[in-house]
Amino acid sequence: MQNHIAFLSEWGNNELDFSKNGATVPTTHFIVTAIIVQKEQLPDVKRVLEAVSNRHFGGGAIDSRTTGSDHGKRREILEDIDEAPFKIFSVVVDKRQLIGEGLRYRGSFFKFLHSLADRELFRLLPNLDLVAGKIADDTFMKGFARYIEQNHISNLFNESTFGFVGFQDSLLVQLAGFIAGTLARCYDETVITDQRNEFVELLRLKLLSIRFFPDTFGSSIAPPPAGSQYYNETLANLSIRLANDFLHHRSLSPVPQVKDQVSSLGYLLFHFRHISPTRYITSFELMEQIRARTGRKVSLHYFQTKVIAQLRDAGVLIASSSRGYKLPASETDLHDFIAHSNTIIEPMLSRVKRFRDQIHLATDGKIDVLAAEQYNLIRKVIEPS
Repeated sequence: MQNHIAFLSEWGNNELDFSKNGATVPTTHFIVTAIIVQKEQLPDVKRVLEAVSNRHFGGGAIDSRTTGSDHGKRREILEDIDEAPFKIFSVVVDKRQLIGEGLRYRGSFFKFLHSLADRELFRLLPNLDLVAGKIADDTFMKGFARYIEQNHISNLFNESTFGFVGFQDSLLVQLAGFIAGTLARCYDETVITDQRNEFVELLRLKLLSIRFFPDTFGSSIAPPPAGSQYYNETLANLSIRLANDFLHHRSLSPVPQVKDQVSSLGYLLFHFRHISPTRYITSFELMEQIRARTGRKVSLHYFQTKVIAQLRDAGVLIASSSRGYKLPASETDLHDFIAHSNTIIEPMLSRVKRFRDQIHLATDGKIDVLAAEQYNLIRKVIEPS
């Protein structure tokens, strides 16, 4: 049985005519956010959110609109909710990039969003109990509920359920709305703020994934560092393209270890584009992404051999050092990978040579453990020219 509950909220409006100057300002983005919690951890999350409500909202609703442009207060709230054990998933749609007559109407726009949110959310966690706030009939979430019922709940092999609660009755739905509002200040041109990098950094360890549509390089917010020593645009774009190619072709795979590869690479890519293209991510942070999505812990050996090694075998560029893993963005990253690999390869080759020489000497040359054809490369490397 699925052990996760997703609490959903939305931010933005369905206005698609950006030439209008009416009372309703069209938002440039529409954001759907899910707060994902393990059922047994619900009391811990609620306890933290009750304290946040009392401290920052006078015991009232945790509402992004109340915080508004008070960025210092928003930062304090994000720091306080970090204590709660939950994860964040969001779909961020740039409405300006939706080209086509069919998406100029509210109904077709929401149908498109329903399909997109459903695909991305259930690809992340196939079986979820979903909870959203009680809202009017013409909103995104009401239609999304119908979409879920038609495409998931009627399936006897799927355990998903969808329920509604009043906004005031669910601290976690309020939290989803607050996070959606915070992400709006990172991406939507009507409310975007210079503090967006700080907000994303504060949310970093809580993020399971953020899906952007369309997924263009332009949605990146992490500024490249100055100086070619730390950033090479050609190399950075190559890293992003190869990572996206893998995710595009493998993201629907049902194979568990491929899902783990997609999870880890997606996190590396998001971090590269939205947190920092120069920072390394530790093995344990990436392994936690797998645990949060699958509910199972993986060993370091599994992660290194079945996730990172196979991503590299598939042509994805992943640099590594003693600090962890990242997509390469500079020649320094490339040299880090070679230097790190050399600390492993050179001692191993030295041990193989010593092992071979000892056996060869003890048997008067009758046994050569590297004589087989499959060891030609090793033999060529360790034998003097």
